[in-house]
Amino acid sequence: MRTFVVGEETKLKAVSEKLLHANLSHVRSEAALKALQEVNPHADLNKLARGTVLFVPDTPGFKISTTSSATEGPLAALQELLDKALGLALEETASGNSARAADQDQTVKAFDDGAVKKAISDPAIGPQVRESVNAVRKSFEADRELAARAEKNIADVGKAAIAKLNELGKTLG
Repeated sequence: MRTFVVGEETKLKAVSEKLLHANLSHVRSEAALKALQEVNPHADLNKLARGTVLFVPDTPGFKISTTSSATEGPLAALQELLDKALGLALEETASGNSARAADQDQTVKAFDDGAVKKAISDPAIGPQVRESVNAVRKSFEADRELAARAEKNIADVGKAAIAKLNELGKTLG
């Protein structure tokens, strides 16, 4: 489906000259105008106003050069919106992941503190402290893997969505 915006000339004859191929027979011309009316029930083709947007069917007889794709603009706007939203989501996720990783690095540095080392070497509490420190390190590693996967998932979703929009655009013409 394509669109046509009525310009200065609002008479049906002038509009049809802009929309229809010149070599159409009278019968084909009438059929094309009937198809035009069917997809534009809101418009009185005999009383068009300047600026009226007409949908133009994808049928033989209509000039493509004088019309615009009905989906191109909205799909481009949707793609831009999607790009911005996913870019922002990825940026915020990466920023949060970096901040959390920095906090985790500080925690791991604290494990090298003399008091923690002394507690680990204590025969009474050392095994529990060592187990806790190792558990925290493992959880940090798992968290970083999940964080990287989350960023990759956002990027993959964005690529898939853009691919689907492009596919939709090709389907709709």
